[in-house]
Amino acid sequence: KMQLSTRDFSQELANKLKNLDALSAKDPKILSIFKEQIVNDFIISSLIDLWFTENRLVLSKNEIDQEVQSLVSTYPSDSVFRELLTESEISYAEWVVKIEKTLKRKKLIQTITKDVPTITEEDLLTFYNENRAKYEQPESVLLAHILISDNNQAEIVKKLLLKQAFSDVAKKYSLAFNSESKDIYGWIEKEYSLGLEKYFKLRIGDIFGPVELPDGIHIFKIIEKKSLKIKSFNEVRTHILSEIMTLRETSKFYAWLDVQLKRYQVKKNLNVLNSVYVDTQ
Repeated sequence: KMQLSTRDFSQELANKLKNLDALSAKDPKILSIFKEQIVNDFIISSLIDLWFTENRLVLSKNEIDQEVQSLVSTYPSDSVFRELLTESEISYAEWVVKIEKTLKRKKLIQTITKDVPTITEEDLLTFYNENRAKYEQPESVLLAHILISDNNQAEIVKKLLLKQAFSDVAKKYSLAFNSESKDIYGWIEKEYSLGLEKYFKLRIGDIFGPVELPDGIHIFKIIEKKSLKIKSFNEVRTHILSEIMTLRETSKFYAWLDVQLKRYQVKKNLNVLNSVYVDTQ
């Protein structure tokens, strides 16, 4: 018999709410969503543990250690990793337990998907043709910019740009210029361009502005353009393969989960769940 104690449930809820402001943390809808997530995660984890026991499966220490080392190696250093754990208010031991649960779930999925048919080229093409809209590359432009304080300064900058290189003027006058991004503003998609749609017809190298946006007044230069197009099958083939595999694995997993839920008596004490509340100070 596996139980989620009120203490553990409350601690999990506190962990999920700790980065929210006081108002959001007390929002009944948010509380309800987080409570449901915690209970469902516990149920799934418990059912996976039971499945491991039934099938006499265990995760070896070596498997866990390898996964831990692999994940830790993605951080710049061990000290950075430890600092992030501290900031997350989770102990190393608790983190390893989470890794173990993830590995168990992976092992379960590997086992129950052994009989899943191999994904054929025909499967990939069919998926691509049925989901072409997903692979649309929107019309977009890469912009450089000079962020200035007011329209008077904008006029001065525009005159300087008649004789000087955009990047040189940006380095001297832009409030946003830095050693990493320099004068690059970024890629802007036409659909989400914050009123810049009319400038998409300009050519590469054209300068326009001043334009007042929520973050300030800008002078822009078009660096590169991408036309509206549908990405080819070959461009997205790897992505489609991954997506189909994920869909099939998810389908198998939830079919397995449905069987387990019917096998075991899973009960939720709604009175206890509803009695847990948030008290912010």
